Amino acid sequence: MAAIQKTLSHNEELVLYGMVRFPNRNDRELAEVLKIKDSTVNYCRNQLEKRKMFQVVYVPILNRLGFEILSINFAEYNLKLTPAKRMNIMAKIKSSNDIFLRLGEAEKEFSISFNKNYTEFISNTHERTEIMGKLKLITKALPENVTFSINSSKVLNFFDYSYLLQKNFNIDINQLNFDAIEDSPVSYFDNSELVNLSENDKAVFVALVDFPDKSIKEISELETVKLNRHTVSKLRERYLSEGLMRKVIIPNLVLLDYDLLVYYHFRFLPNSPITPEIVDNLNSSSTVLLFHNKYDAVLLSAFQNYSEYKEDKVAKYTFLNSHDILGKSPNPRKYVLNQIKYLRKFDFKLLSRKI
Repeated sequence: MAAIQKTLSHNEELVLYGMVRFPNRNDRELAEVLKIKDSTVNYCRNQLEKRKMFQVVYVPILNRLGFEILSINFAEYNLKLTPAKRMNIMAKIKSSNDIFLRLGEAEKEFSISFNKNYTEFISNTHERTEIMGKLKLITKALPENVTFSINSSKVLNFFDYSYLLQKNFNIDINQLNFDAIEDSPVSYFDNSELVNLSENDKAVFVALVDFPDKSIKEISELETVKLNRHTVSKLRERYLSEGLMRKVIIPNLVLLDYDLLVYYHFRFLPNSPITPEIVDNLNSSSTVLLFHNKYDAVLLSAFQNYSEYKEDKVAKYTFLNSHDILGKSPNPRKYVLNQIKYLRKFDFKLLSRKI
């Protein structure tokens, strides 16, 4: 915790937490919640942006736009190649259009993809595997893919880092003014009602996803858009209010002195489907991604050090082993954050063009 406090001032911690917790709120609204001045919020936001402490992302809610399959993909590299050569080959392999997050280190890689249907998923997965095999990046085991039907699964956390920051910044939410704004529970892919966008609507939607840092004025002036600012602003508010996209703030964990990113895949016995009690015991303040169906659960967690990871892991396994409910003993895959190379980092550009 001390390392983080040296990285940011107290007000910067508050503002970063507020931005992550309430990404759609402006400086005045955040100031009311955080009980600090508007000018302080504005100053801290600008400082955080200058230091590249966060990334802004508009996440398209793809199950409402015809996508059915969400997949976690994991591959172990050929260790006969030198680490440098493995990383060089990995960087040369073009990410498929279905992947929005792809990261790797010297021994393995991890990615998340969306596909419209299982046929498309298989086609993209086999194409990727064939290329990796030809380049000898993988030689023995095929990549592991854990697939979920979006509309038949529960997505409880989709890169919401607010609980992580709240704990590690030691923020007492009882001292904040949550009554200042409407604070409804976040839902990600709960609504499965399909929508069809007009060509103008689609142009604005794609532009917002492609250029999340551009202002409404800049979006309106794009060659692909060419609409007035008022129209673009109204469309953005509609997409957000109707749950067609979500604005997400991703903090820079490396600059915040986090060490580990850990991936878990839990599979449960046929007589032990996942219950709310199980989810509560898997979830913790370190969780930044959590979704499950009836028998499989996937988690991604972030930790400042190995001791923190070990404590969290012991708590999970103590509950799971005491109830004898696991069908597959999970092998946590650990990634050292400052050694990770991102091939695609919360980049929905190509996906957004397939709507």
